[in-house]
Amino acid sequence: MTVRDDGPGIAPGRLAAAEAEGRMGVSLSIRGRLRDLGGTATWESVAGQGTEVELKVPKR
Repeated sequence: MTVRDDGPGIAPGRLAAAEAEGRMGVSLSIRGRLRDLGGTATWESVAGQGTEVELKVPKR
């Protein structure tokens, strides 16, 4: 599944900073659950141009 928007984007380093601060929303609740299923989650974001999130889970 891919989700795209044309919003303000996510500031560079923000997801890594949130994980370093102990905020595990993206790291554990999304990436962790997909990893448990053998899948992946990727984010691409450009400030002022939006964000694209791709979630992949293999068929079993």
